[in-house]
Amino acid sequence: MNAIKDYHLDQFNNEIREMMHRRIMVIMWVAVILMPMFSFLDYFAAREYAELFFVYRMGCSAAFLTLLFIYRWRNGRRHPYRYAVMGYLISGATISAMCVKQGGYGSFYYAGLIMVLIAFTAILPLDAMQAVRAGLVMLLIYCAPIFIFNTPTPESLRVFYSNMFFFIFFIAIVVVKCNVDTSALKREFNLRMELDSASERLSYYAHNLEKEVEKRARALEESELRYRDLYDNIIDMLVLVNNTNNIQMANPRFYEWMGVHDAGLTVIPLISILHPDDVTLIRDRMRVRLIEEGAVRDFQFRIVNHTGEVMDVECNAHVINKDGGIIGFQMVMRDITVRKRLERDLLDSYRHAQNARAATIIGLAKLAEYRDEDTGTHLERIREYARMIAEELSKKPDYSGYITPEYIEDIYISSILHDIGKVGVPDSILLKPGRLDSDEFEIIKRHTTFGGDALRAVESQIDGISFLTLGKEIAYYHHERWDGTGYPEGLAGEDIPLSARIVAIADVYDALTSRRIYKEAIPHEKALEIIVSDRGRYFAPDIVDAFLAREREFRRIREELIG
Repeated sequence: MNAIKDYHLDQFNNEIREMMHRRIMVIMWVAVILMPMFSFLDYFAAREYAELFFVYRMGCSAAFLTLLFIYRWRNGRRHPYRYAVMGYLISGATISAMCVKQGGYGSFYYAGLIMVLIAFTAILPLDAMQAVRAGLVMLLIYCAPIFIFNTPTPESLRVFYSNMFFFIFFIAIVVVKCNVDTSALKREFNLRMELDSASERLSYYAHNLEKEVEKRARALEESELRYRDLYDNIIDMLVLVNNTNNIQMANPRFYEWMGVHDAGLTVIPLISILHPDDVTLIRDRMRVRLIEEGAVRDFQFRIVNHTGEVMDVECNAHVINKDGGIIGFQMVMRDITVRKRLERDLLDSYRHAQNARAATIIGLAKLAEYRDEDTGTHLERIREYARMIAEELSKKPDYSGYITPEYIEDIYISSILHDIGKVGVPDSILLKPGRLDSDEFEIIKRHTTFGGDALRAVESQIDGISFLTLGKEIAYYHHERWDGTGYPEGLAGEDIPLSARIVAIADVYDALTSRRIYKEAIPHEKALEIIVSDRGRYFAPDIVDAFLAREREFRRIREELIG
């Protein structure tokens, strides 16, 4: 199913090349913006090298700008993969130089190489072999300079082998991800080609049928024999149903499919050919519309023959009147089984692509907190909590037109990006077992700006509104308070985006009921008291009310995902 036919191969490759062209612009601009931005990390995590690393990062950003200029000037869209590889090597070489400068074997900057690898393979449409080569090249960029320029110690070697384990683990992840994505792209392409081909055939048959019907209708006045010929040989099923809901007469195509040989002596109740799940649909919708409007067009349902074979049909029907009353109705049913199957397959392909996207996003979000072993299933809990609150709010009139099923799905995905900016916070602060002093707290508060700015940069390269819009709002403002005493901007009341108000409670509840390096977990009931006491002060009143309405489910999720 996933193999591309030879005569479609050029078209598929052109689509992949065009997709690569669109996405390479995104990834290059992301590199231009984010590479200098991570100088904040250098300042706190490797202050003695901050100035030198800033020069490295600016040089890398300048190299990407030059590459962008050459790409546009030389019409690089014909060979986007070559430029992507050049940018990939530039990024890897820059971060590898930082690793070497920081001591090589024990440097935590290897995480930057993993981020480059994940960004390269997550954004660009690569196949499994390209992902394998990308992973091995980045691993070589990491290891070779360290072996050449640094001298190991027993302690640094232990750290290096630990880093290598993570590196190889992420290579395996991206290879599997790219393989799944490539299969989904091929499957979707093949389904589109089949659907286009089927549509062309159906259009051809329909066009020819319309001509034939028109021709035979004109000849009807000349000879009833010609009408009977059309009636007997038309590819659609023609059925006449009387007032007792029995099939009075049908064309040979119908009787042939039903397996009826002596049509003149056989009474077939209409209900006997309907799929059991569609009986109510015909009785309550199609029949009512026929009586009220006199005709029904393009009504879809399923019929079943004596062998149990199911056919999807599209029906046009109209009533038959006599002496001012309805004596029955005529149905013309067209077989659309192949079309419905292709539509279902295309929908399945879309769902697979959505699942792959969600898995990639949670992988990126977990990268930001992989250093803290206490977080556990924090991201999984946060997204469940956020979805429950959004579902509860959607029942209220004030939110019924705003919180749609799409909004709930977006906040479920984007809520896990709330702390993505913590990648820029040094371990000495993020993992400190005691209370933070004022200077340290000011540093950790910056994770909201780091995360929001990073997601804003990516969002700016995407047309339209996406889940990243909510992710950016949440990253920036999930520590704002209803009374205006929060950070980073001190927003108050409804100036705080709804998404951030929702995640604020989800995040606080999870923080209270989970163990951290600097505290133990508190019971559900105590967390409930704290949140209620801050209603209208730290938290929006209606969000607290929605939380209270679902608090038993919060307890259940906490117990299932923490234990």
